[in-house]
Amino acid sequence: MTTIMRNHLILWLLTIIIIGAGYYFSLIQLLDKEWFSRSGSLVVVLGIISGFSGIIEERIAISRINIEKRLAVIQKKRRLRQLKVQSDFIKEQLEDVEDQFSTMQNESSNAIKFKAGMIEGALLTLGTILWGFGDIALPYIL
Repeated sequence: MTTIMRNHLILWLLTIIIIGAGYYFSLIQLLDKEWFSRSGSLVVVLGIISGFSGIIEERIAISRINIEKRLAVIQKKRRLRQLKVQSDFIKEQLEDVEDQFSTMQNESSNAIKFKAGMIEGALLTLGTILWGFGDIALPYIL
């Protein structure tokens, strides 16, 4: 399981635990408060954290790709110099490596942004609905 998948699974498990605890605390009327809708505000906080974690994941992925690119460029230069090819050919080959890694970086960034955005959007929507209407929905759930 990848780190990204594990993080998303943890976020959803935390969401279920928070909503479940809010439901239970409302059911037992802990401190005579309605906790179910309050759990929605915590789900919104998880959604915000999810957005920030997506930014961090993207930065880490870009850093890894840049390191891989530097290593590939060094290896390509060494191989081409050993073959004693012309500098124009070396330049052309290095541009190909740059293009390849640029494409990889863009695809990786887009995939991470999409996944993080979907999770963030779902958590923010769910949390806001619970936060705003949890007190109305609670009698129908009990």
